Amino acid sequence: MNKNNNFIYHYAIFLFSLIGVFLTFEIISSLNTDCSSGGCSNLSSNRDYYFFGIPNYYLGMIHYTILSTLSYISLFTNKKVTDWIFITRNTMIVFGFLYSIYLISIMFNEQIFCQLCIYSATISSLLFLFLIASGIKNKAVETKKSIKYLYFFSILVIICLILFNFSKSTNNNNNDNTLLQKISEDIEVLESVVFGNPNAKITITEFTDFQCPHCAEAAILVNEILKKYPKDVKVVIKNSPLSFHKQAYKAAQYALAANEQGKYKEMYYAIFKDYKKLKSNEDWPLEIAQNLGLDIDKFVKDFSSEKIKKQIDLEMEQFRSSGFKKLSVPKFIIQGKEFLGKRDIETFSQIIDQELNLIKYK
Repeated sequence: MNKNNNFIYHYAIFLFSLIGVFLTFEIISSLNTDCSSGGCSNLSSNRDYYFFGIPNYYLGMIHYTILSTLSYISLFTNKKVTDWIFITRNTMIVFGFLYSIYLISIMFNEQIFCQLCIYSATISSLLFLFLIASGIKNKAVETKKSIKYLYFFSILVIICLILFNFSKSTNNNNNDNTLLQKISEDIEVLESVVFGNPNAKITITEFTDFQCPHCAEAAILVNEILKKYPKDVKVVIKNSPLSFHKQAYKAAQYALAANEQGKYKEMYYAIFKDYKKLKSNEDWPLEIAQNLGLDIDKFVKDFSSEKIKKQIDLEMEQFRSSGFKKLSVPKFIIQGKEFLGKRDIETFSQIIDQELNLIKYK
């Protein structure tokens, strides 16, 4: 293969490595906020699948950054150093390809759709194909001045895209008008569990999943809100167990069974405190029920009742038909509007105080 033709493959490897940096950055910026059937946080950030303690999304960012950096540095070094660089780069491409296959296999095994895994597998496969096409042992690439400018311009474009998207995301998060968004369907309380003052002026509805790590964090937030606004806020808890959280539906049944004996709140917080136990023992809430002093015979009978199953199914249907743009949990609705801001007590307090003032001056 001549040097000019080989350049195309070397540049393609460099360019798609840069695209990998951009895509992983975009995914990382939206991670660690919720669990959804189309999200990545449940697989990419799952500690069971960390690579030597490194989360997969950071591993991807590091991997593509090193690949693109090595390709760029090779333009300005002597042949001996360039040979070492290409050996390292090629080894990383092969490793990335094999590791992406591993993640895809986990994705199918766990029945989780991970957007980042799909992106990474596509890019890694392309990089591997470019490597094969260029010849693994063929390091010939013509280093013209125009080529150096092309590489530099490509880096500049990716940096600008990252900065633009980061700035856009920051502006959206700081815009108060985007914190609440009207949904297409009103969500009725029905028979759902209510925390706090039933006659409170402000109604917050939360859709939750007992195996979602972000819902566990949200449970702490719910407690903070109720402590700060004991008279003015009530929180309606609705179950929306996701299909890939295999023990979540059963956990919701157990929680509602505890509600039949007036102990839903205690069960709710106890499960979320150690929600990871559900994966190895889906009947672990039975132990919680015993510790709470519940009537176990009644608890087991209620757990299997059609009444509880129908309630969970109804709440899940409310979740699906509500008009949310993204079906993810935890999902908060404040006064009939979807909350889109940062989930912390300061942001919620800001919204709650605004809603209280609107009621006050009506």
